[in-house]
Amino acid sequence: MEDILLPKERRDAVVLIGVDERDNVEFVRIYAVSEERAKQVLEEFFNAKGLFPTDYRLVSRGTEPVGDRRVITTRSEVSLSSALARLGLRLLSNGVLYLDGVETLYQITLVSESLYSSIAGKEVDRLSQKEETESLPEPEEVLSLGVDVLVENLSGRDISDFLPENALFLREPPVEKVAELLAEERNSPVVVETKDARKYTFLDFAVVVRLPPLTVEEFAAELSSRLGIDVDPSLFSSYPPEKLNLRNVRALVSLVEAIVEKWKVDREKALKIAVRLNLEGL
Repeated sequence: MEDILLPKERRDAVVLIGVDERDNVEFVRIYAVSEERAKQVLEEFFNAKGLFPTDYRLVSRGTEPVGDRRVITTRSEVSLSSALARLGLRLLSNGVLYLDGVETLYQITLVSESLYSSIAGKEVDRLSQKEETESLPEPEEVLSLGVDVLVENLSGRDISDFLPENALFLREPPVEKVAELLAEERNSPVVVETKDARKYTFLDFAVVVRLPPLTVEEFAAELSSRLGIDVDPSLFSSYPPEKLNLRNVRALVSLVEAIVEKWKVDREKALKIAVRLNLEGL
């Protein structure tokens, strides 16, 4: 059974753990070729390390496609390693899992009750808590942990690429539906995206992530890169915060392109017209 602790080449399952400076195991993730094997490996690992299941909380489990991955190692799990590092943990494993001929994996993720408590309720507010968030994980790293997360997304960023494979992702769902999901036994984390977190803050999410609106400088830079012209940030000095997001960047780009095509003006002039229409209408 102690073989489960020896780093080696593996074909059926691998154990990834996050340990603190005292080598306490605070995070456990099993990748295996089947659910049965994943559960067996988890039990073997707990027994070999002398750990108690009651000290850990299941935060995620289920199947996920292998995709273009060929192996799973600590080096391949860059996002996870970075997220754990932000929490003061080192990512270790019991070897390399080769995925030749494997199309799907079953994963089980657990965190210690102490780690869960330490991250529960923390808010990643990039605007008003800049100094505090310098020591916290990036939002995408928090999303990769596989816990229930409420995301107030005022930036218009697409967060879907940062979610665990088996996460249940909902945009502006009814509060009652979210309450029911959080109260029931689940095999996957719930991630709710909203423009108004106040509707859901009384619910028991492990983490609240806030993505603030873009600054006028960021907004102008995004437009500049998409349109291929210099864009003066002062054009957007009158824009309310709710319009300073990537969705509106894309909308403005489409509007500029349409004006250029239909009215045969250059992009600089088209942008000025588009800004007035976008902000004031007709």
